[in-house]
Amino acid sequence: MRYSKLFGRTRKEVPRDTKLKSHQLLTQAGFINQTAAGLYSFLPLGFKVLSKVDIIIKEELSKEGVQHLLMPYVSPANLWKESGRWQKMDDILAKFTSKRGQDLLLSPTHEEIVTDLVRKYVYSYKDLPLILNQNQFKFRDEIRVFGGLIRSREFLMQDAYSMDKDKKGMDKSFDAVVRAYQAIFKRVGIEALEVEADSGTMGGSDSHEFMAITGEGEDVILECDKCGYKANIEKAEFVREKKNPKEKIKQFKIIDQPEWVCTNEDNVKHYKKPTWRYLKNVVYKDEKGRIIIASLRGDQEVNEFKLVRAVKADFLEPATDEDLEKMGTKSGWVHSWGHKGVIYVGDLGLKMVRNFIGGKKEKTTDSSNVNYGRDFKYRKAADIVNAKQGDGCVKCKGGKLKEVRGIEVGHAFKLGPCYSESMKAEYLDSKGKLQSIQMGCYGVGISRLVAVIAEINRDKDGLIWPETVAPYRYYLLGLDLDDKKVKSWAEKVYQYLLDKNEEVLFDDREGASPGEKFNDADLLGIPWRLVVGKKATAVKKVELKGRQEKSGRMVELKIL
Repeated sequence: MRYSKLFGRTRKEVPRDTKLKSHQLLTQAGFINQTAAGLYSFLPLGFKVLSKVDIIIKEELSKEGVQHLLMPYVSPANLWKESGRWQKMDDILAKFTSKRGQDLLLSPTHEEIVTDLVRKYVYSYKDLPLILNQNQFKFRDEIRVFGGLIRSREFLMQDAYSMDKDKKGMDKSFDAVVRAYQAIFKRVGIEALEVEADSGTMGGSDSHEFMAITGEGEDVILECDKCGYKANIEKAEFVREKKNPKEKIKQFKIIDQPEWVCTNEDNVKHYKKPTWRYLKNVVYKDEKGRIIIASLRGDQEVNEFKLVRAVKADFLEPATDEDLEKMGTKSGWVHSWGHKGVIYVGDLGLKMVRNFIGGKKEKTTDSSNVNYGRDFKYRKAADIVNAKQGDGCVKCKGGKLKEVRGIEVGHAFKLGPCYSESMKAEYLDSKGKLQSIQMGCYGVGISRLVAVIAEINRDKDGLIWPETVAPYRYYLLGLDLDDKKVKSWAEKVYQYLLDKNEEVLFDDREGASPGEKFNDADLLGIPWRLVVGKKATAVKKVELKGRQEKSGRMVELKIL
């Protein structure tokens, strides 16, 4: 490909509203272009990278016996109503009605369609096991988009679905796809940690995420420094330790307190005691309008994913001032007990502190020496807070958790029968009895993976593509092209590479300065740079330099 004919050029200016370096570089280098918030065009360079990642994924899945197909981008509402997710995932679904009056949506995922397919074609245990895969575009109407391709609204996704007779078969299929994923990540040049994760709206009994570790990641991972336990913060468990076990339990009392003391920060300022001393209440509302009050220690933060599971809600949102007013309270004055018509959920850490301060805020008073179990107790107590750096490991009981940041690049779920039961995807076993199919689902964000590769493989000068996914293997840089001899030799080198079926981008621009060409070569991140100028032409060679090498060397064409 001649650079002079290439659609999409490099830019000197850093794009506005870009935070991640990968987002900046992919835009500056002419790989992607934003059409609207969360919507991107892949320009020719970017599409070549995307296509190579797509091929690698299909190749590795095929090695594990996975069959490829293609399902429609648009889903009918009736399938989603069957599964129960038509309302459950309403916050991200892009719904519309056709001219025929049919309710439809742009598919954010394909569990419903693939389950419908399977129930039409699988009849007997002899038809199982089965793993089907598609690489297809998805649309999720996310309110918050982040990092360019990292979290966009429309994206290319690999999603595979396994169907098995029993849990043992499901585990075997799960392991097969995980092997494929490990091979995929290795081939595209990233190291991905496999961590325990929350299943969320996908459902099922178990799920694992694959995280690429990077300091700029939006996900927090907790990892034990001894046993290797790893989990996303949404799922991570930890050992709770008693904060003041030797302190005597004191008598409950109401104490004077200035009206301005409303928040945890106010408490610390007024009482000058550590944050774990205070009771904290965070108020939510679920999809049914139920008010949930999460009660916890002042030094901890609510984990909304855990809280959703604890109250068996589809989703939670912060309660409004109007909601609090209906309860007879306001922000900063929420009580740890006594509000009517609400659901209280206490974290397990409430048992770890003696003599809390707080819990019954009034205009000029509050409560002190408050003890869980004696002064208040909840019907529902659960793990509803985030694990954090330094917490004890729940697996080995001896290690400490450390935080690392990463970006999710893949997810694997053991769905079990949660879709097959609701949608009647069944098979006849060897005794002629109907059984629900045991399912698994697996996904890698292909367009996201392009951004993650760019995020990890870069330096101050630009991108550094691994050879397996680079848009071209060689960047042929022509200098002094106004010299006929140099131009002739550069053209011969270009043709030589084409005849060898090598992927080469020939920078044949005659008006661009050497500095501009060298800068573009670094920005684009193509693995090998070939320079043809007067010096190389005189000896009928080319200067060869790897993207990360400090200096080049003269070589003959036959070396390439």
